[in-house]
Amino acid sequence: MFSDNEKDGFFDAVESLKKYRRADLIDEDGRNLLEQLYTDPLPNDHILKKSLKDNTTFLIGRKGTGKSTIFLRLEQEIRKKKNYLSCYLDVKTIFESSQTEYIEISYLKNYFPPELLGKYLVERTFIQNTLTEIQKEIKLKTDTLLKKFASLLIKTKPEIVQENLNELQLNFTNNEILKKIEIPVLQNYDYTNKNINEETKEKERGISNPKINAGITGKNIGITINPGITLTSKDGTKNIQDVSNNFSRVFLQVFQIKETILKIKGILTSLDIRHLIIMLDDFSEIEEESIKTFVDVILAPLNNWSDEFIKFKVAAYPNRVYYGKIDPGKIDTINLDFYNLYSEFNRDRMEESAYDFTKRIITRRIEHFTNSSPDKFFDTKRLSVEEYYKLLFQVSMNVPRILGYILSYCYQSSIIYNKQITKSDIESASQTYYDEKMKPFFDTTTFSLLSIGEKISILQLNELLNEFGNALIEIRRRIQTEELKGSVYQPKSPFASHFHFDPRLEEFLKTLELNFFITKYNEMSDKDGKPVSIYSIYYGFARKLNLLWGKPEGANYRKYFIERPFYFTKLIQDFLSRSKFIHCINPSCNKNFGVNELDFLKFNNYKCNNCGYDVVIENISDDIKSKLEKIDKNKLLPMEEIKIMKELERYDNYVYAREIAEELDLSKYLIAFRCKKLHFSFKYVDRNKEYDGDPYKYKLTEDGKEYFKSFDKSAL
Repeated sequence: MFSDNEKDGFFDAVESLKKYRRADLIDEDGRNLLEQLYTDPLPNDHILKKSLKDNTTFLIGRKGTGKSTIFLRLEQEIRKKKNYLSCYLDVKTIFESSQTEYIEISYLKNYFPPELLGKYLVERTFIQNTLTEIQKEIKLKTDTLLKKFASLLIKTKPEIVQENLNELQLNFTNNEILKKIEIPVLQNYDYTNKNINEETKEKERGISNPKINAGITGKNIGITINPGITLTSKDGTKNIQDVSNNFSRVFLQVFQIKETILKIKGILTSLDIRHLIIMLDDFSEIEEESIKTFVDVILAPLNNWSDEFIKFKVAAYPNRVYYGKIDPGKIDTINLDFYNLYSEFNRDRMEESAYDFTKRIITRRIEHFTNSSPDKFFDTKRLSVEEYYKLLFQVSMNVPRILGYILSYCYQSSIIYNKQITKSDIESASQTYYDEKMKPFFDTTTFSLLSIGEKISILQLNELLNEFGNALIEIRRRIQTEELKGSVYQPKSPFASHFHFDPRLEEFLKTLELNFFITKYNEMSDKDGKPVSIYSIYYGFARKLNLLWGKPEGANYRKYFIERPFYFTKLIQDFLSRSKFIHCINPSCNKNFGVNELDFLKFNNYKCNNCGYDVVIENISDDIKSKLEKIDKNKLLPMEEIKIMKELERYDNYVYAREIAEELDLSKYLIAFRCKKLHFSFKYVDRNKEYDGDPYKYKLTEDGKEYFKSFDKSAL
């Protein structure tokens, strides 16, 4: 049925959709295909055109929504514009390298307690590497410009430009130069911090039993450190949180950010460059505190102090955005997730717009790589090709990367056997995607070195997800037995995949949504006229539970999702009441709050109305905690290493770091570094290379295969 060229072409088409990070689309002759294959989420390349405006722009979307692809197209278009220069930074890779490359600097030991020195060095190296990458990108581009316009740049001597660039780099890479600035800054900072502690002693006097609370401070999941905790240094007591929060102030002075901006501007102006566009990819994938440092030291100053010369294009996750001193009203925000993207323009036609994107991206890829129409690859005897596009939207929520995986599974199950893809193939592929790519999120959490508090927080969400599934199964049963009566219910084919709840509870489900277990589908008013948010569980999870995804066709079923049985507010509130302990951290007050008081707490910036101290939301689950405590702590590994071992578990042969990187969305450098550790320290990974100079290949050893089996099964 299919020629070898068509099979190979289909494979190339779907693999191109799966590509992670900065994977360029190149043909076998080395020609860039992006301009031909780029498919904008909106007609007429609206997202691309909006991103090209001379404003700082935040592209917000979950993993795989196409942020990096948009950046690649932006670069192509910016290169065509006179007086513009683009600079791309992979923030996650820079941060990962900073964690593995930082060096001990002896004089810094005099200014930080041991507990904070490592953190300071990582943050310092991160800022250092970021500025270095900006300088490298500018140097690379200016070298090209100098060669291209050598005869025209009469006023600009190439050697002067190079000299200025080299001087710029030395200012933030040479530790001897930095030392002269850093020591006086730290001395002043140390003195200031000491005085701050003196001024706050009265406030802290009431806290006699400081403790660390595992949970949420306000709305941030993580470890909350009580302000009463102090660390002793040679200059007296220091508040660990104060020290950490002041890193940004130190770095601003040490790296002389204002002077750096002026030097960058001067160099580029001499080359007739009037606009520098800096693209920050994977911005949200670094630690939360590092995001804040990055914004406060790099992003906000360069954006605000450069007099419109420097603008940023930032790729970020929903609910993982920090603006610092950037005025959100003066930037553009583009949402790429289904509901946020399509509801902005026409809520009544959201699904139609989503189907259109699915159709356009599949058609363009398949036609280009196979020279055939998409309908050749789908069994259209029972479903039209348009219905397949609708189904593919439902199983992917219009996320190109998920769409690529779904079609890749279909390729393996059908196309290579000369069979057309059926509805059943796509549905099975969605369940495979859930089992292989989504569900392991909870397994890696269990075996990782995250704190007990962080683990409980995530594993509680697994419990909540299962409660959603059980509630939907019960609704299906009630429809089938006609316990639920009404014209909207269909006993022979009961749909049960969506639910609605009070929008104020959304913040507690962010992690589930970020990892695609649930997706926001719409906003409506319920039967009582109150606003509700409508969410769906992932299609593959629904299929695993034997639930029919979606709702009946026709105008009569427009409000199916807000029928009363699908109202999950009480379910979520009951879960939060059982799993969260909301209280004031001041032991002399220790006021408790209920879930129904969250609105008040949010309005009051999570401060106690009795004493003014912080209110924390602590995760409590004796069952999860007891299971986690049964796991041998000596066997726990960092999250990245667990992910790498889980991925290597899928292969029988040796694989390169870049192959693992493509699946895990980690840099190949970090993977090589971690695999080296897993090889020498634990013998979990074997590595080899055929010839000197070749990159290493990696394979899980027998010890590595036994790693996950060795845990006490009763603890899982």
